[in-house]
Amino acid sequence: MKKILFLISFIIFGSCAEEKKETQQLYDYLPQNSAIILKVDDPDLFFTNLKNNEWIKTNSEAPLFKEIKEKTAVLKYFSQKHESLLALVPGKEAQTVDFAFITSGNIPSPVLDSLQNVQVESFTSDEFTVTKYILEGRTAFISTQESISVISNSRKLLEKSLRNKYIPSQDLITSFKAASAKKPSVFIHHNAAGMFLKNILPLSASSFSNWTVLDLDLSQTDLVLNGISLFTEEGPRLINVFEGTGTAKNSIATITPVNSRSFTAISFQNFPRLLQNLDSLRQDQPSDLPSEKAVLRSATEAGVINLEQGSVFAIHTTDLEAAKTALNRNLQTSETFREIDIFEYPDPESFHRLLQPLLNPEALHFLAFLEPYILLSKTPEGLKEIITAVQNELVLSETETYRNSAERLSSEASLLMVKNNQVSETIAPSGFEYEKFPLSAVQIIYQDDFAHVNSVLLQSTALKTEAPTAQQAAIDLGVGLASPPSFFKNHRSKGMDIAVQDLENTLYLISPEGKIYWKKQLESRILGKIETVDILRNGRYQLAFTTRNQLHVIDRDGNPVRPFPLDFKDEITQPLAIFDYENNRDYRFVIVQDDELFMYDRKATRVKGFDFTKAGSKIIQIPKHIRIGRKDYILIPESSGKLNILSRTGKTRVPVKEKIDFSENLWYNYKGNFVSSNAAGEILKISQEGKVQKEDIDLSKNHQLTASEELLVTLSEDQLSIKGTPVSLDFGLYTAPQLFYINNKYFIAMTDLQAHKVYVFDSNGALLPGFPVYGNSTVDLANADNDSALELVVQDEANAVLVYEIQ
Repeated sequence: MKKILFLISFIIFGSCAEEKKETQQLYDYLPQNSAIILKVDDPDLFFTNLKNNEWIKTNSEAPLFKEIKEKTAVLKYFSQKHESLLALVPGKEAQTVDFAFITSGNIPSPVLDSLQNVQVESFTSDEFTVTKYILEGRTAFISTQESISVISNSRKLLEKSLRNKYIPSQDLITSFKAASAKKPSVFIHHNAAGMFLKNILPLSASSFSNWTVLDLDLSQTDLVLNGISLFTEEGPRLINVFEGTGTAKNSIATITPVNSRSFTAISFQNFPRLLQNLDSLRQDQPSDLPSEKAVLRSATEAGVINLEQGSVFAIHTTDLEAAKTALNRNLQTSETFREIDIFEYPDPESFHRLLQPLLNPEALHFLAFLEPYILLSKTPEGLKEIITAVQNELVLSETETYRNSAERLSSEASLLMVKNNQVSETIAPSGFEYEKFPLSAVQIIYQDDFAHVNSVLLQSTALKTEAPTAQQAAIDLGVGLASPPSFFKNHRSKGMDIAVQDLENTLYLISPEGKIYWKKQLESRILGKIETVDILRNGRYQLAFTTRNQLHVIDRDGNPVRPFPLDFKDEITQPLAIFDYENNRDYRFVIVQDDELFMYDRKATRVKGFDFTKAGSKIIQIPKHIRIGRKDYILIPESSGKLNILSRTGKTRVPVKEKIDFSENLWYNYKGNFVSSNAAGEILKISQEGKVQKEDIDLSKNHQLTASEELLVTLSEDQLSIKGTPVSLDFGLYTAPQLFYINNKYFIAMTDLQAHKVYVFDSNGALLPGFPVYGNSTVDLANADNDSALELVVQDEANAVLVYEIQ
C-alpha cells in the first residue's frame, strides 16, 4: 500500500518539480528503440536461476529464445555482480535480436587462457574506445564511459547508445521508480515489443499502453510477474477505456469449458462510462442499440470464450429477467438443448459495434440464457458446448490448475486474459512448449493514471477437473435414438465399443471416443438389449439380437455371421433370450412369438429335445434362465397367470399351482428362491419346491424391482430400497433400477427422465461421487478401456450418446 501511495503521489506531483539529474543513470545508455529491458541486481546469479527454470529450459530451443540465447551467450565470459540492464532490440531482419548490456563500473576482462579461437582488437575515436572480442565464435563490443560500461553484439548499436544519450519518457522514469529494489524487473515498451510478446503475453498491441514494468518471481517451476502499466503520454491508449468504470468479480471461468482455447473478459460497474470511453477512443458512436445497451447496463462482466470450433460471447448480468425483456424482439426458438431454449438472434453484429476494439464478438446468430449469463454464438454448437460443460462441471474454475493460478491474481480485474496453452498450441503453433504449463493468465486492473498488471505461468499437470465423474464424449448421430446405447466387447482392444440403433433402424458401432466404425441398415427395430456372444468360441465377439422378423448375429466389422440372420414369417414378440448353461459358449437362442417358443443352437439349428414349444396363453416376458446350485431353471410367465419353471429339456421342474397377477418385473434368483412381484406390489418368493410366499412391504402398484443372489433392490415412487436400506429420491419419473456387478462390487443405476438425471449408487445405498449426471435413458456400465475407471453410456438428447468416466 505504501508503494501505491508513493506512486500516486509521484504521478500527481512529479511533473510539477523539475527533475534534477545528479549522476549518470544506467538507462541513459539504453538503445533508442529498446523493446524489452531487464533490470537485475546480480546478473550472474539471475542468469543461473533463469537457466534452471523449467519453462525456460524446456523452451531454450524455441526460435525466439534460441535467438536471444545465441546473441547473449557471449555475456557468460564477463562476470558481473552489480546492478545491470539488459536491453533487447528488434533486429533489421525478421525474428532477429540485438542486445545492449549496461552496468556500472568497468567490466572485468575475460580470462582468455582457457579459451580457444580468441580475437581482441580496439577501435578509438575522439569520443570513446571500443574493444571487440571474438570468443569461441561469439562477438562482443565493449566500451566504458563515465563509469558506465556497455556490451553489445552490434558495434553500430553500441556506438549509437554512447553518442545519443537515451532520453527516457516520464512513464519509463516512473516505471524505474516503481520497480522492486529486491527482485528482477522486466520493462516492456509496447510500441516496440510486438515480436517478443505475441506468443508469450497478450500485451502486444502498441495501442494498449506505453510502458509496463513487471517484477519477476522466478522459481524452478513457476513464472509470476506483478507490476504496473503506464500510459500518460503519446495520446489515447486502449487501457484508458477503463477509466471510471470500476471493477467486478471475474467469474467467466465458471462457464468456460476445460478444453476451450482461451477467454478474454472485462469487468465493470459503470457501463455507460465504459461506452463513453470507447466512443472517445473510436471517435465515433455506434448506431442506437437500446436493447444491447440495456443488457450491458445491468451486467458486471462480458467476455469472449474461444472454443476449438468458433467462439461464444458471454454476458454476466445481475438481472436476467430484465435482460430477457430487453432482448425480447420476437425471438424465434431455433431448438431446445437440455431444456434450454436456443433462439435466433436478429442483430449478429450489435455487440461487436458496441465493444470493439476492446472485445470483438462477431456474427452472433444464436442466443441462449444460462443463468446468470446471456450466451451468444455464431452457431448453436458453441452454446451447446458451454451448456454441457456447465452441467457436467467440466469448466476451468473446477480445475486445480486454474484455482492455483487464481490465487496469484486479484479476484477483480478490468481485463482478464486466460490461455489454455495445451489446446491453443494445436491450433496455432508458437514454437513454445507448454506440456507442463497448461495455463497462462494476465490481468489488468485500472487505477487512476496507471494499471496493475499480474501474470502467472505455473507448472502443473494437464487441465482436469476434480469431478470424480466426467463426460468423456458426446456423439451426435443426427437422427433420434430408437433405444438406449449399450457396451459391446472389443476383442481387439480388450475394451468396449458402443452399439446403438437410431429411429431410421440404422445400427451403429462406435468407439468410446466417438469414432463411428460402421453403420448397418436393419429392416426394423431391435427388441430389447443387444447381447454379446462368441459363437465361434475363438475369443472374437459378435452382436446378437432380434428384430421384428429376424434373429441377427453380426461380427465386429458389421458383417452377418453365417448362417445368420434367421428369418421368421410371424412377428417376434419378446427380446432375444440367450442361455449359456455351462458358461462354455454353447449358446441357446430363444425366440418367442406370442404363445410359441423356438430354441436354436449357435449353428442356427433348431434344438431337439426341448419339449416346451407352445404355452397355454401368450408369453408376456422374455424367458429367463436361472441357476441355483447345480440346477438350471427356465422361467416363462404367461398372460393367464401361469408361471412355468422348466428344466433344460422343457419339462416342468417346479410346479407352481397358484395363478399370479404378474407385474412387469422379471424373475431373479435371490437367496435360493425365485423372486419377483405381483401387480399389487407384493414381493413374491417361490421356493424350489413351488411354494409361493407373499410379502407386503408397502410398494406402489407402479413399483420396480431387480435382484441378484444376495441383493434385492426396489423402487416405489420416490423411495429406493437397497438391501432394505431406504434411499429418498427427488420426485420424478424414474427408469427401473439396473443392477451391475463389476470388480466384485454392485452398482445400482437409474435415470429420472423428467429431470434428465442419472443416478448410480453402491450396494450400501450411497450415491457415487459426481452423480447425478445428465442423461435421458437407461444406462450401461462397464470398464470400457481397461483402466481403473468405469465408463457409463447413456442417451443425451434425442440424437446423441454420452459417455462418462467414473473414477
